[in-house]
Amino acid sequence: MTDAPTPKPAPGLETDRANRLMRPLTRAIFWVSSLAALSAAAVALFAGAGAGWHGVVLLSGIACAALLLMYALAAGDAAGKALGGEAEGGSVSGLAATALNTLPDPVLITGPKGAVRWANSAYRDLCARTPGGSRATPVAPEHLFAGAAAGPVYRLTRSALQGTAAREVLGQIDIKSEDAIVYAAEVEPMVDGGAVWRLRPAHDTDFEGTDDAAPDWADHAPVGLFLADSEGRLLAANATLREWVGADAAQTLKLADILAGDGARLLANARQSEGAERFDARLLTADGGEAPIVLAVTWTQDRPALARGVIYGLSATGIPPKARARHDEADSTDMEPMEDMFSAAPFGVARLDGADPMDAVLMDANPALLLLTGGAAVPGTRFSDLFEAEGKEPLGASFAKAISGTGEPGEASLRHEDGPRPVHVFLGPAAEGRRAAYIVDISAWKDLETQVAQAGKMQAVGQLASGVAHDFNNMLTAIRLNVGELLSRHPVGDPSYQDLQQINATVTRQAGLVKKLLAFSRKQTFRNTVFDVADVLSDCSVMLGQILEETVRLDIRHGRELPLVRADRHQIDNILVNLATNARDAMKPNGGQLTIRTEGLDAEAVRKAGNVNAADGRWAAIHVTDTGSGMDAETRKKIFEPFFTTKAAGEGTGLGLATVYGIVKQSGGYLFVDSEVGKGTTFSIYLPGHVPNEEEEAEIAAEEAARTEEVKPADLAGRGRILFVEDEAAVRGIAAKTLRKRGYEVIEAEDGEEALEILEEEPESFDLLISDVVMPGLDGPSLLKEARQYLGNARIVFISGYAKEEFSDTLSSDLEISFLPKPFDIQQLAERVKQELGKVHA
Repeated sequence: MTDAPTPKPAPGLETDRANRLMRPLTRAIFWVSSLAALSAAAVALFAGAGAGWHGVVLLSGIACAALLLMYALAAGDAAGKALGGEAEGGSVSGLAATALNTLPDPVLITGPKGAVRWANSAYRDLCARTPGGSRATPVAPEHLFAGAAAGPVYRLTRSALQGTAAREVLGQIDIKSEDAIVYAAEVEPMVDGGAVWRLRPAHDTDFEGTDDAAPDWADHAPVGLFLADSEGRLLAANATLREWVGADAAQTLKLADILAGDGARLLANARQSEGAERFDARLLTADGGEAPIVLAVTWTQDRPALARGVIYGLSATGIPPKARARHDEADSTDMEPMEDMFSAAPFGVARLDGADPMDAVLMDANPALLLLTGGAAVPGTRFSDLFEAEGKEPLGASFAKAISGTGEPGEASLRHEDGPRPVHVFLGPAAEGRRAAYIVDISAWKDLETQVAQAGKMQAVGQLASGVAHDFNNMLTAIRLNVGELLSRHPVGDPSYQDLQQINATVTRQAGLVKKLLAFSRKQTFRNTVFDVADVLSDCSVMLGQILEETVRLDIRHGRELPLVRADRHQIDNILVNLATNARDAMKPNGGQLTIRTEGLDAEAVRKAGNVNAADGRWAAIHVTDTGSGMDAETRKKIFEPFFTTKAAGEGTGLGLATVYGIVKQSGGYLFVDSEVGKGTTFSIYLPGHVPNEEEEAEIAAEEAARTEEVKPADLAGRGRILFVEDEAAVRGIAAKTLRKRGYEVIEAEDGEEALEILEEEPESFDLLISDVVMPGLDGPSLLKEARQYLGNARIVFISGYAKEEFSDTLSSDLEISFLPKPFDIQQLAERVKQELGKVHA
């Protein structure tokens, strides 16, 4: 960069200085002329008669000349005072004011103390465009330029007081306009300490000699240096950068002229960051190509916001263009192996003839791209014609992102006969009007993204279900218990009996809906035991026969070497009922056959079925096959979504298969479906096998014996002391009332803390503890942990409509704890109490 030229004085300042220097001499000449005029007039008047008429004329002429000289000197002195403004608050008038007002640049004259003496029209217009400014009352520069410009304004004022001309870059003004201009100022001192200020838009040369200028050693540094404003204008650039982009010192540039793609936008976005921001970009070089670069930029936080940037390269592809050309020549012999590599690449590669990818045509393409496009990527084809015009974002915007050099690909939709394929597009830097394109198929990634989104949606529904299940089941329990109490007073034959039964049926349906929601969200309370799937299937066959219509034939086939499983056997019943119900509806109206088949298999067979992460060991499989209408691919994708149904309105909740899916997953298993329109459907459930220990072997034997001998007690009355803990008053009140009628002594507690206090005051005085699981404060399991020492031999029954997964683990590990799910009726409650107290008194 060259040295700054010495600023020239403002117009009229040299004349003003000369006038002020000549004023003492002018006054002396004025008084001498006055004396000469008076003397000539006196001689002409008194001595003129003796000299003749010639003498009178001569003396009168001398007097008139002296008077004219006096007038000229007086007028000149007055004009000098007007222009110079000896007194503050003076003004420029006449020809001087007219000349200054015609200047396009703002001009201001200030006094020794900085007060405004006079301002031309351009300066007054500038003041009027500032917030709160007025044309009638122009303000001094220190008020017009604030913030970062305070220092330059102070230095200019100090220079004027010292009698020295100066020039500074002041910066932007907060003006009412979209175009923010960076101003430079020239100040010319006046003899009385005042100054003439002239403002104009700043140019590159204005930054020479300032803090924002590049010193001589930086002008030809091996990196590009620049200074830009918030509008993207380059205020200064070193010689290295200008050589790279092919611009001379007088050429005005913008960031968009030297950065490819979104580079200028990314640099502008860096203004939001604190400190230096570094990112990859591409420089538009003098030879018409693009060079990958690294751009480091920092923005000033004061007004005006300025960007100081450094451009450099980290690799052979990012070095300056001349050096890169030498590097390319050195590596020209290595091009053949590179060609072979891209020919075998698993992603699409193409060479484009044309720097603009929207208009470029294919020179050649590798086999992978031909396969992706179904053979459309042939030489001569327009590159943009391979894509859908509108995908996730406009095609032009996708290409701009890919060109920017940040490493982020553009996302587009590649045309294919089987439908659009989502792809990522990477575009290499242009060289000699050509560039390379890389197309990566992201269909699998998009499918995974969809699955994640679906999982999030299902999780949200699950959280909603589990959140309302507790309160909803409490209400249903209260209704059911009260209806049971009313039924005891209105037996069969009573006019109210049918209405009460209808209420009971409604409660049962709603309770089933809540159970399905909890099963789908995997929030059901499970009591896992070890059992044989074949036994469950045999026990469930009678119920399945009742569900199916006469036109459907049920065929159950038991496989050999079936391993035991550890799960909640009641939930397996639920799975079979839901699948049988769906199969029955799929085979309407003509009927068909439902086949339920079990088999034992190893982990490798499960992996082949679709679960590559299947644990080693034996697995139990349940295959449910119908001969119904089948499903197409779109339906298969949605069948496990909650509330999705193909049935008519009012005929299904859309939760059946979602329930099955949730139960299988919560049991540690996997569920797969195979279906084809017109050929039926097969659901395959895989549950991990379990090898029982000695304790579990004993439990299996005891359960088998109990299943053959167990009968429900006919007499539900009894005796015993019961502590009933329930935070829902409606449930607690009616349950306690029911049990008291049957002869039990019942003590009520509204939460865990109150129950613990009662047990501490009366330890080992209760035969049975009935407690809700989910309560505010001390919940059921925590109460049991704190109160174990006070319970003695008392039996424990937990009641809940929804419990956390950890409680399922508690039930599975401690079989002495009984669980009664809500909503329950009076009969179920009384039977459970009778059974548990029978174990105490046995």
